[in-house]
Amino acid sequence: MAALALTCCLPYLLAQESVGVSLTPPRERTLTSAPHEGHTFREQAASLRTGVRDYQVAYKACVDPAHAPDVAHLEGYIGMPLPTSCNWYHSGFLFLHINGRDIGLTPLSTMLLSEQGARGMADLVWHDEVADVRARFCALPGQDHLLCEIAVEPREPVASVVLKLRCYPSFFTAHHKREGARRVKTPAALVEEGEPQTLAAGENWYALYYDEVFDVARGEGEGPCAVMLSGDPAHEITISPGGYSVETTIAYPPETRRVRLALWDFKALSNADALARLETGAATDRAALQALDFTPATIAQFDVAAVRAELQRALASAEVRELLGDRLRQAQQWLDKNAATVQGDAADLGITAQEELLQSAAEYRDLMWEIKLAEMVAEL
Repeated sequence: MAALALTCCLPYLLAQESVGVSLTPPRERTLTSAPHEGHTFREQAASLRTGVRDYQVAYKACVDPAHAPDVAHLEGYIGMPLPTSCNWYHSGFLFLHINGRDIGLTPLSTMLLSEQGARGMADLVWHDEVADVRARFCALPGQDHLLCEIAVEPREPVASVVLKLRCYPSFFTAHHKREGARRVKTPAALVEEGEPQTLAAGENWYALYYDEVFDVARGEGEGPCAVMLSGDPAHEITISPGGYSVETTIAYPPETRRVRLALWDFKALSNADALARLETGAATDRAALQALDFTPATIAQFDVAAVRAELQRALASAEVRELLGDRLRQAQQWLDKNAATVQGDAADLGITAQEELLQSAAEYRDLMWEIKLAEMVAEL
């Protein structure tokens, strides 16, 4: 038992100081099979490396004009290719439905890295006719799980908010023409393959998805996966383990505006060790998730007064104005455009305001460095 406890705590003993992040540029390819033959398919992926687990979140959609004004997804639109292609399915594991509409049918507005350094964050934003929606994935150094916050800003009255998850625990059984034994363990229930259950979310706040046949302890499979609810007021959770995929549906009250989850891919871990990890550590992880501020540092630390003072100092120098020319004017225009969005508490910024500020943050940093260099040259 002591060895098992050390194994379960190992991710926390290996903590590092930062999270490695990267974002691929959008890639497009032409589909060759019906009903999307000849259509344009787009995908993009963000990698978040904690030092314990390498997670990757991918966006996928058929963006061909044939589907306009919507897009189409083949199997899903938010996938998790790493740590494993099974478990939280690489081609689509998370689906958000508001008023019965799948938000993924709307073209993605942006996918960007919203924080780098001590934490890693990646945002996906949609502006749907029903609501503005943002899925923000967060990785913390030394942790074995990936956090997610989904924000909803309605454009019309909301009657229902439903989150759907899909996983293939440990192994693609049917694809390899093999049979497994899917199981889902929660704090209060055991759900077996072919016997779906609807459970009270409050008592079943985490779920371990595993397969009794494809268990690392038996030399089979990749290892299980898990999800944890943060304590948001979900009504109920319906778990449907099939012989291939396991579908999970979480129903929230219509007034829900924030949903938080923790996601695990227990690659290379046995069923028993994964369960022990949750039983001994999930309560602590849940408290941390509830307390976490998901506001990216770029937004939380943006100081309008300080930036304006820097610009005014640069504008006061004839030498700097001559060196920078239009670039200095662009910096002033950037500030005028974005200053209004960062008045007050950063946590109160809406989805669109954060999206616009984060999109232009790199341009702003480049401009400010040019100003500093021009000031140094002017002093020579």
